[in-house]
Amino acid sequence: MRLRSNVWIGGLLILFALMTFLPFYYVMCASVSDSNLISEGQLLLYPKGFNLKAYSMIFQNNTFINAFLVTVTRTLLGIVINLALQLCLAFALSRTYLPGRKIFMLYIIITMMFHGGIIPTFLIVKGTGMIDTIWALVIPAAISTWNVILLRTFFENVPDSLEESAKMDGANDLTVFVRIYLPLSLPAVMTIGLFIAVTHWNSFTDAVIYINSQELQVLQIFLRNMVIHLDMATQLGDLTAMKDVSSLSLRAASIFLASLPIIIVYPFIQKFFIKGVMVGAVKG
Repeated sequence: MRLRSNVWIGGLLILFALMTFLPFYYVMCASVSDSNLISEGQLLLYPKGFNLKAYSMIFQNNTFINAFLVTVTRTLLGIVINLALQLCLAFALSRTYLPGRKIFMLYIIITMMFHGGIIPTFLIVKGTGMIDTIWALVIPAAISTWNVILLRTFFENVPDSLEESAKMDGANDLTVFVRIYLPLSLPAVMTIGLFIAVTHWNSFTDAVIYINSQELQVLQIFLRNMVIHLDMATQLGDLTAMKDVSSLSLRAASIFLASLPIIIVYPFIQKFFIKGVMVGAVKG
């Protein structure tokens, strides 16, 4: 009975893995296929021909390069600022001797259940002078209530005796946080850092609302504009710039390149991610 259950579970997991991998595999095949051998809506089980002209055109596109660099900058700033604020807030809330701890926690939880809305948020960002700056993409979402709760739970699982011993040796709260809690919380920090990185890398709506200049265009906006432009070009018959490369190959190459950095980074932090997902688990 157990063997049969394991077979069913294993089969379902393999099926879900294939369903997840298939779109990425299709994009990869379409990006390197010969434009004369593929067409819109065609199912590709393997690359037809081999052509890297789509990647060559993308790498020569200054708009793509600029959008890629802006997205990288936004993601790095977001990781540093978001982690710094969320870690400090979570550590403070995990201390039972913090005055008004329950009130602060209630205030934070309320912000998770009730949101001011797009218009009030836009007015605040505009009033602080962050419109059309890189900070408009980083500061408004610097605190994630869910991440703070996860980190606080992890900090609470660290034995209080470590803090007491450190303070007996003359350490202050900052020293305890940096020298004891952060090293012990590395799996949780890496997991939350991965969540933050993916969120910033894939963010689209805030760039549409807060960014007007072409110089601060993020990668997701570039992909949206490129898909719209290529569809319009196909309908209008204006294909002079794409006579050697199909619109499908160009879009597939852009999507593949946009996804590649996260795919490359994930294996290096996978071991931390596996440990980090157990944040808050009950220890036996």
